[in-house]
Amino acid sequence: MSNSLRDQMLKAGLVSKKQAKKSEQQTKVKVRQQSKQKSNDVIDENSVAYQAAQKQKEEITHTKELNRLKEEQRLQKELQAQVRDIIQRHRVNTPYANITYNFIESDKLVKQIQVTNEQKQQITNGHLTIAFLDDAYHLIPAPVAEKLLERVPEIIVCYNNIQPGMEEDDPYADYQIPDDLMW
Repeated sequence: MSNSLRDQMLKAGLVSKKQAKKSEQQTKVKVRQQSKQKSNDVIDENSVAYQAAQKQKEEITHTKELNRLKEEQRLQKELQAQVRDIIQRHRVNTPYANITYNFIESDKLVKQIQVTNEQKQQITNGHLTIAFLDDAYHLIPAPVAEKLLERVPEIIVCYNNIQPGMEEDDPYADYQIPDDLMW
């Protein structure tokens, strides 16, 4: 009962054996071509999917890099705001200062700031430091300057950090410095 259509047509004499074989070969060829096309479609889809995945990975890495740069910029701005705030709160500049204090900035340039006699002595003793912010020089206490040195060392331009042991070995300790000496 399981006679195929081909066998039935051969028995009935409607087709010859040669025609039946030719028809069978054509169907096999069609099946192969269809399976190849399906496999090619799968490969093409995979390559498209692979390219899409690569593009997505590239976009993710690009986005991560942009986020990292934005975070660095945000942290830098935050640090600058903190430094500005610290200097503004702790500066001891005196508007009526009448003595010019000369100091060396960047190992080359001699700069000036107006200070009082007391502030000049405090700078010399290392109790006050000079910081540069917003195109101006500010006098700030030494402990505040040490905090700023940890965060942004380039902002402190003059810091006479006197070590306790240095005064004992000073050969000129017996000589008093005249008050009217200007350099």
